[in-house]
Amino acid sequence: MKKYAKYICIIIAIIIMVVIDQIVKLRVLNLENSIVVLPGILNITLVKNYGAVFGLAQGANSILAVVTLIICVAMLATIIAFIKKGKDVSYFLYLILAGGIGNIIDRFFRGYVVDFIDTPFIATFNIADALIVIGAFGFAIEYIVKSSKEEKNK
Repeated sequence: MKKYAKYICIIIAIIIMVVIDQIVKLRVLNLENSIVVLPGILNITLVKNYGAVFGLAQGANSILAVVTLIICVAMLATIIAFIKKGKDVSYFLYLILAGGIGNIIDRFFRGYVVDFIDTPFIATFNIADALIVIGAFGFAIEYIVKSSKEEKNK
Protein backbone atom coordinates (compact mmCIF):
# COMPACT_ATOMS: atom_id res chain seq x y z
CA MET A 1 0.00 0.00 0.00
CA LYS A 2 2.90 2.34 0.77
CA LYS A 3 4.00 1.98 -2.84
CA TYR A 4 0.73 3.49 -4.09
CA ALA A 5 0.42 6.28 -1.48
CA LYS A 6 2.37 8.69 -3.72
CA TYR A 7 0.03 8.05 -6.64
CA ILE A 8 -3.08 8.37 -4.49
CA CYS A 9 -1.79 11.78 -3.39
CA ILE A 10 -1.16 12.74 -7.03
CA ILE A 11 -4.68 11.68 -8.04
CA ILE A 12 -6.12 13.71 -5.16
CA ALA A 13 -3.99 16.72 -6.21
CA ILE A 14 -5.25 16.44 -9.82
CA ILE A 15 -8.85 16.23 -8.60
CA ILE A 16 -8.34 19.28 -6.35
CA MET A 17 -6.86 21.30 -9.25
CA VAL A 18 -9.79 20.37 -11.52
CA VAL A 19 -12.36 21.15 -8.81
CA ILE A 20 -10.80 24.55 -8.09
CA ASP A 21 -10.78 25.33 -11.82
CA GLN A 22 -14.46 24.39 -12.14
CA ILE A 23 -15.59 26.23 -8.99
CA VAL A 24 -13.89 29.44 -10.12
CA LYS A 25 -15.42 29.07 -13.59
CA LEU A 26 -18.89 28.62 -12.06
CA ARG A 27 -18.41 31.83 -10.09
CA VAL A 28 -17.20 33.71 -13.17
CA LEU A 29 -20.23 32.58 -15.20
CA ASN A 30 -22.35 34.83 -12.95
CA LEU A 31 -20.32 37.96 -13.82
CA GLU A 32 -22.18 40.67 -15.65
CA ASN A 33 -19.27 43.12 -15.86
CA SER A 34 -15.51 42.89 -15.76
CA ILE A 35 -13.80 43.24 -12.40
CA VAL A 36 -10.68 45.40 -12.43
CA VAL A 37 -8.07 43.74 -10.23
CA LEU A 38 -5.00 45.77 -11.26
CA PRO A 39 -5.88 48.68 -13.58
CA GLY A 40 -4.33 48.23 -17.02
CA ILE A 41 -2.78 44.91 -15.99
CA LEU A 42 -5.38 42.41 -14.81
CA ASN A 43 -9.15 42.10 -15.09
CA ILE A 44 -11.59 39.28 -14.47
CA THR A 45 -13.71 39.16 -17.61
CA LEU A 46 -16.04 36.37 -18.73
CA VAL A 47 -15.16 35.08 -22.19
CA LYS A 48 -16.97 32.10 -23.65
CA ASN A 49 -14.32 30.53 -25.88
CA TYR A 50 -15.85 28.35 -28.60
CA GLY A 51 -12.47 27.79 -30.22
CA ALA A 52 -8.83 27.42 -29.30
CA VAL A 53 -6.17 29.81 -28.05
CA PHE A 54 -6.03 33.33 -29.55
CA GLY A 55 -9.51 32.86 -31.04
CA LEU A 56 -8.35 30.21 -33.50
CA ALA A 57 -10.76 27.50 -34.73
CA GLN A 58 -13.89 29.31 -33.52
CA GLY A 59 -16.93 27.05 -33.75
CA ALA A 60 -14.83 23.88 -33.72
CA ASN A 61 -15.67 23.00 -30.12
CA SER A 62 -16.70 19.41 -30.92
CA ILE A 63 -13.48 18.68 -32.78
CA LEU A 64 -11.40 20.37 -30.07
CA ALA A 65 -13.26 18.37 -27.38
CA VAL A 66 -12.46 15.08 -29.11
CA VAL A 67 -8.82 16.04 -29.73
CA THR A 68 -8.42 17.13 -26.09
CA LEU A 69 -10.00 13.88 -24.90
CA ILE A 70 -7.64 11.82 -27.07
CA ILE A 71 -4.62 13.76 -25.76
CA CYS A 72 -5.74 13.33 -22.13
CA VAL A 73 -6.32 9.60 -22.58
CA ALA A 74 -2.95 9.18 -24.32
CA MET A 75 -1.21 11.14 -21.57
CA LEU A 76 -2.91 9.08 -18.87
CA ALA A 77 -1.96 5.84 -20.66
CA THR A 78 1.66 7.02 -20.90
CA ILE A 79 1.74 7.95 -17.21
CA ILE A 80 0.30 4.55 -16.25
CA ALA A 81 2.83 2.76 -18.48
CA PHE A 82 5.71 4.66 -16.85
CA ILE A 83 4.41 3.86 -13.38
CA LYS A 84 4.06 0.16 -14.24
CA LYS A 85 7.66 0.12 -15.47
CA GLY A 86 8.79 1.74 -12.21
CA LYS A 87 9.90 4.93 -13.97
CA ASP A 88 9.48 8.35 -12.43
CA VAL A 89 6.84 10.54 -14.01
CA SER A 90 7.38 14.29 -14.18
CA TYR A 91 5.03 16.19 -11.91
CA PHE A 92 4.66 18.68 -14.74
CA LEU A 93 2.74 16.06 -16.75
CA TYR A 94 0.17 15.92 -13.97
CA LEU A 95 -0.35 19.68 -14.28
CA ILE A 96 -0.93 19.33 -18.02
CA LEU A 97 -3.37 16.47 -17.42
CA ALA A 98 -5.31 18.44 -14.78
CA GLY A 99 -5.56 21.44 -17.10
CA GLY A 100 -6.71 19.28 -20.00
CA ILE A 101 -9.39 17.69 -17.84
CA GLY A 102 -10.58 21.11 -16.64
CA ASN A 103 -11.00 22.39 -20.18
CA ILE A 104 -12.53 19.18 -21.51
CA ILE A 105 -15.23 19.37 -18.83
CA ASP A 106 -16.09 22.82 -20.17
CA ARG A 107 -16.17 21.66 -23.78
CA PHE A 108 -18.37 18.64 -23.13
CA PHE A 109 -20.76 20.13 -20.56
CA ARG A 110 -20.94 23.80 -21.59
CA GLY A 111 -20.05 23.70 -25.27
CA TYR A 112 -17.26 26.25 -24.74
CA VAL A 113 -14.32 26.95 -22.45
CA VAL A 114 -14.81 29.55 -19.74
CA ASP A 115 -11.90 32.01 -19.89
CA PHE A 116 -11.66 34.92 -17.46
CA ILE A 117 -8.09 35.98 -16.63
CA ASP A 118 -7.81 39.05 -18.83
CA THR A 119 -4.51 40.86 -19.37
CA PRO A 120 -3.39 43.12 -22.21
CA PHE A 121 -0.28 40.97 -22.66
CA ILE A 122 -1.83 37.65 -23.73
CA ALA A 123 -5.18 36.16 -24.70
CA THR A 124 -7.80 35.74 -21.97
CA PHE A 125 -7.26 32.40 -20.24
CA ASN A 126 -8.30 30.33 -17.21
CA ILE A 127 -6.75 28.25 -14.43
CA ALA A 128 -6.73 25.08 -16.57
CA ASP A 129 -4.85 26.94 -19.32
CA ALA A 130 -2.31 28.17 -16.76
CA LEU A 131 -1.79 24.59 -15.52
CA ILE A 132 -1.18 23.41 -19.08
CA VAL A 133 1.30 26.19 -19.88
CA ILE A 134 3.18 25.88 -16.57
CA GLY A 135 3.27 22.11 -17.02
CA ALA A 136 4.51 22.31 -20.61
CA PHE A 137 7.26 24.86 -19.86
CA GLY A 138 8.28 23.04 -16.71
CA PHE A 139 8.42 19.71 -18.51
CA ALA A 140 10.46 21.20 -21.36
CA ILE A 141 12.97 22.75 -18.94
CA GLU A 142 13.14 19.54 -16.91
CA TYR A 143 13.76 17.54 -20.10
CA ILE A 144 16.51 19.91 -21.27
CA VAL A 145 18.25 19.80 -17.88
CA LYS A 146 18.07 15.99 -17.68
CA SER A 147 19.30 15.62 -21.27
CA SER A 148 22.16 18.01 -20.57
CA LYS A 149 23.18 16.04 -17.45
CA GLU A 150 23.01 12.73 -19.35
CA GLU A 151 25.15 14.21 -22.14
CA LYS A 152 27.77 15.39 -19.63
CA ASN A 153 27.87 11.94 -18.02
CA LYS A 154 28.72 10.22 -21.32
